[in-house]
Amino acid sequence: MPSSAVTIFEKVWVNKASGSPTWSVNTEIEAQSIGGTAFDLMQDPGDFLYLGSDEKFDAAYFDVETPGSYTSIKWEYNGVGGWKEIVPRSASYERDANSTPTYYKFQKDGMEEFPINQMSDWATNAVNSLTKYWVRASSATASADTVASINSITKRPINTYCTTQDVFDLMQLKNVTNTDNFDTTTIPTKMTVEDYISAAEAKIEYRTRKQWRIHYVTDEYHEFNLNGFKPRYGNMRKLLGLEIWSGANWESKVIGRKEDFFYVPDTGMIHFSRFFILPARFASYTAPVWRWGGGEFTVPVKIEYLAGRDLYEDSREGGLVYDAARKLAAADIIRSADYGNIAVSGMDRVMLAQRADAWAMEAEEHMDSLRSFEVF
Repeated sequence: MPSSAVTIFEKVWVNKASGSPTWSVNTEIEAQSIGGTAFDLMQDPGDFLYLGSDEKFDAAYFDVETPGSYTSIKWEYNGVGGWKEIVPRSASYERDANSTPTYYKFQKDGMEEFPINQMSDWATNAVNSLTKYWVRASSATASADTVASINSITKRPINTYCTTQDVFDLMQLKNVTNTDNFDTTTIPTKMTVEDYISAAEAKIEYRTRKQWRIHYVTDEYHEFNLNGFKPRYGNMRKLLGLEIWSGANWESKVIGRKEDFFYVPDTGMIHFSRFFILPARFASYTAPVWRWGGGEFTVPVKIEYLAGRDLYEDSREGGLVYDAARKLAAADIIRSADYGNIAVSGMDRVMLAQRADAWAMEAEEHMDSLRSFEVF
């Protein structure tokens, strides 16, 4: 049984300050469709892109049809008291001294991540009479030179492997709490259970060395190898870019077998379509070992990509991941110091402890089954 978490936005709106229609129609349908009709984003500072979700999310991935040209993008979330500006995380991953940190501005396919730890008052609010968890983007200071058009938008829920609803149903708590899910009145609260699930997801990924949620990787360096190379994280979803150090700057290369490089999903290898002559690349025939590159041309290849399996498409392991996550979270709830009325009403504490141990043991067995071998 798959997780009830979804990676599509339940509502996507583009709100125009002028023109008609003011609110876009059926944009979320196009945002869910890979092969659908591309739609334009905001143009002027008074225009907004609204992303609405039934559950919290911490990232959004954009498949771009027409690259946009914006001076800057302003991101806000709908918290207590109205809209509050947040600083996204995309620029914080750039650590190369020869590259200028820049925020994602719809200039290509990419992902923007949101600082969920700074959004503690994020709550469901109504936008255009529809209540969701909302994040919005706008062209902050000036009109766009080129308006970005988007093929699709997907989200990364804060809980991907299972949801609070999945844990609630596993523990059969409806008759105990008289609610349909954990909420702000239950013990533990929904936010606390979300933290338990996040901890379970981290444990599963650490133990199995695999991921079933989208993960943004940038500034990953590799040696230049004419036979190709393999990214450090397996199960690449999207190769966003490859750059080669030229001796003066990082040169972006074009993906495609008839272009500069291409990716083979079955082998997980990136191959070069053309040979690149690097100024400081050398090989010594007299030395006991080959030496490739030197000085500033050490690891002269840099890649950016999205990694992680799709939980819903992994029919072999997805169900194990889902079951392990919900049972680890449920066991944590039972073992928490303050059981509250959830953990004791109508149930025996000894039986609960035994149930927690059984769930934890089953989760351990699942993780052992999921653990992969690595060849170094």
